[in-house]
Amino acid sequence: MDQHERTMPTKLVIFDLDDTLIDFATTRQTAYAQMGKLLEQEGIDAQAYLQACPPVDRALFALFEQGKLTRAEYRARRFREPFDTLGVVASDELVIRLNTLFMDVVNDTPLLYDDVLPVLAQLRERDVRTAILTNGPSDGQRRKLKATGLAELVDHVAIGEEQGFSKPLPQAFHSVVGRFGMDSGHALMVGDSPLLDYDAALNAGLQALLLDRGGCHGEGGRASIRSLEAVLPFGNDQ
Repeated sequence: MDQHERTMPTKLVIFDLDDTLIDFATTRQTAYAQMGKLLEQEGIDAQAYLQACPPVDRALFALFEQGKLTRAEYRARRFREPFDTLGVVASDELVIRLNTLFMDVVNDTPLLYDDVLPVLAQLRERDVRTAILTNGPSDGQRRKLKATGLAELVDHVAIGEEQGFSKPLPQAFHSVVGRFGMDSGHALMVGDSPLLDYDAALNAGLQALLLDRGGCHGEGGRASIRSLEAVLPFGNDQ
């Protein structure tokens, strides 16, 4: 069913955090630029190293989401394994410095998209409940929430590591909806991941919208939006 053709009114909007409310991609590039300077000081090919980071990180983060890696294991490997792909032996100290630098930038200086605060305010005015559901490591996500003030602007925050289960598991969504004592069909999930946010939410019985700010996901049969402002009509039928 087209998600714009709803049979149940929307009483709760659940947002993903990174690259939905927070412009994580931009802060990550800022962190990479600072890491590059450190690597150059160490005589390491920064460009080659940083190009190796994203695919390594994606694979390791997926294992973390699935509970197959602890937070410590994920962080210990995400900036060490790119060295391995380059055949470079790096000291533990350098890996720790890279990790710390990265975390300080992305967690303590996060950037909100321009549409976030106005949309959250308008949803609250319309008595639509709001929540955040994110898979990121608890400590880092809590730092982002504190730096942006988002925790005070929504009714509930759920972090996969704290819950013990993450998206795309149905329990991750049901746990949030259950906090509000409503049917899953009254909840709308909004996020940038076709699989973790959109497909998984539908599988859990929620409504869903795919946030595709850059228009990079194509049609794909998914109900997509380019801005959070497109969520507002879903809160008009209370």
